[in-house]
Amino acid sequence: MKKSIMWHYINEETTLLKNILLREDIQKIIDNIEQEVETIYFVSHGSSNNAAIAVSDFLSRYANVRVYCYTPANFLYNCTTISYEERSKTLLIAISQTGTSRGTIEAVKKAKYLGFSVLGITAIKDSPLDKLSDIQLPLNCGVENSNAKTKGYSCTLMILMLLSIAIGLKKGCMDKQQSNKIFDELKNCVDELADITKTIIKWCETTKFGENIKNGFVIGCGMNYGTALEGQLKLMETMCIPTMFNDIEEFSHGMHRAINKNSTVILLNSEHICKELTEKTFEYLKNKTDKVIMINASEDKIDNPMVITIKNHPLTQSVLGITTIIQILSTFIPELNECDPNLDSNNDYTDYMKTRIQ
Repeated sequence: MKKSIMWHYINEETTLLKNILLREDIQKIIDNIEQEVETIYFVSHGSSNNAAIAVSDFLSRYANVRVYCYTPANFLYNCTTISYEERSKTLLIAISQTGTSRGTIEAVKKAKYLGFSVLGITAIKDSPLDKLSDIQLPLNCGVENSNAKTKGYSCTLMILMLLSIAIGLKKGCMDKQQSNKIFDELKNCVDELADITKTIIKWCETTKFGENIKNGFVIGCGMNYGTALEGQLKLMETMCIPTMFNDIEEFSHGMHRAINKNSTVILLNSEHICKELTEKTFEYLKNKTDKVIMINASEDKIDNPMVITIKNHPLTQSVLGITTIIQILSTFIPELNECDPNLDSNNDYTDYMKTRIQ
């Protein structure tokens, strides 16, 4: 157990996130943008897209901007709306951890052709995305040589939340007291990650959750709808099995029919965010499968061994802590089932399709 390189990356997160919290360049980068941003379009693939979705409402709420999240193909071929935006008040944010995602690069080229400014977020300086962007915002997460990204995703979440604060402060729709309150919550979240990691690894070893897993469902709401997307992607990438995600409200509109005794379900529960519905769904599903758990970040203390409770952080909906648990599960479960989470499974497809630009 604990052989995958992913454990190393997960253990790096606390230090990396603390370093991001100390950065002063994010506010400076935003302050140097001449335009007054009223609309933001995110363009990104995979985990980067999931992070953008997770933070999109947070950004809208604290920076008073309209936010739209697109995958590159959807932006290229299904986004007429950007043509109607005021170019002087619209910013496209492209995210690619490696800076080489072909689809993201093509979307950036389209945006620039249409006359929009582009802010690029990447971990690799002088990568194609870094060079093409009008504004560069380094991800500073280091190299991550694994199929399923962990530390890069968490760092992207943190960067985007700090970016939201920076825009809010620049626009004057957030004061220093508000920003300090969010900042302090983020710091507390990061300080808790080491203990969360130890606790969840011990819980996994005790319960052996995910043993003989055949499929997976991850269900969340609010900011943790994005976490649900990321959770299903991580389980699919590391276990190479069918997985699904949904919003807890949408679960009853079809997905619930697929649940049976062989189903593995992970529910994400945050205070005031569909809390009652999530807890009732957990009670219902307990009678359908013994492979259902709830990651609980509400104030309720639920006495059940299949409920993992962490501290409630209302401003950020405990997104960092819940994300860490998802990452641990996605690394532990393959090893529990004697699988390599970085197994070569159709890895030649990306080369065949030339999805990276070097």
